[in-house]
Amino acid sequence: MKAAFALVLFLAMAAADTPTVVSVRTSQVTEVSPGQSLGTQISVSVAKGYHLQANPASEDYLIATRLELKPVNAISIGKLRYPPGTPYRLSGADKDLKTYEGDFDIGFSLKVSQSASRGEHVLQGRLHYQACNSKVCLAPTSVPITLTVAVLPAKAKPPLTPKR
Repeated sequence: MKAAFALVLFLAMAAADTPTVVSVRTSQVTEVSPGQSLGTQISVSVAKGYHLQANPASEDYLIATRLELKPVNAISIGKLRYPPGTPYRLSGADKDLKTYEGDFDIGFSLKVSQSASRGEHVLQGRLHYQACNSKVCLAPTSVPITLTVAVLPAKAKPPLTPKR
């Protein structure tokens, strides 16, 4: 019993000491009409001194940064466009790793079907990553992503003008 309590206390203290390394920004509301596709992105900021593995990661055993978004209400997500990684070399390593540092964007498209209902639709997801610095890698984790899409009324067709 004491060992279990000590483990829970240790894990709680470790979680409290984990720095906030990654923050994510999305646009407030993305507006689109039924039947349209729209290119958009999320913006990621990595704290100074840390890096994330690029997507794709340099080696199979590394944890690539990965965006997961769930489609909702006739709104689908197109192919994700990850930026190229920046070379990063660990002390004593013989080759570079592809990483993300500082600020970067992950792009994707949203396709709204003709049958999409008007109004706001909320897409939920997560950005999965493992942050490292020059000495240690933190435990793999993720941050929630929320993207609001406003489906506008279908555009009305202009009235026909009579021929003269």
